[in-house]
Amino acid sequence: MASPGWHRADIVAAIHKQNTTLAQLARDNGLHEGTLRSALSYPRKPSNEIIARELGVSLHALWPYWFTSEGVLTAPTRTSGPRPRSSQKRRRKLNRAGARR
Repeated sequence: MASPGWHRADIVAAIHKQNTTLAQLARDNGLHEGTLRSALSYPRKPSNEIIARELGVSLHALWPYWFTSEGVLTAPTRTSGPRPRSSQKRRRKLNRAGARR
């Protein structure tokens, strides 16, 4: 059976044991302070790599369902899939506005 990976609380605790926080780690890497926090819930390889590097473990050890042992992303990202065209967005917005009247 595959390892279930680390629990997000264990990751945060390990970061704190390194005398830093996810927010500070993000700022140190030129990111918005909430970026790494969201990487605990959704696979985002660059952000996940920062966390793994700080802890000195592989991506697969932390998130075996998201990454292979070679570090290849296997899980779909939140932004995958086609985006609606702006005219479709506008149409939906107008339909919602009309439904509220």
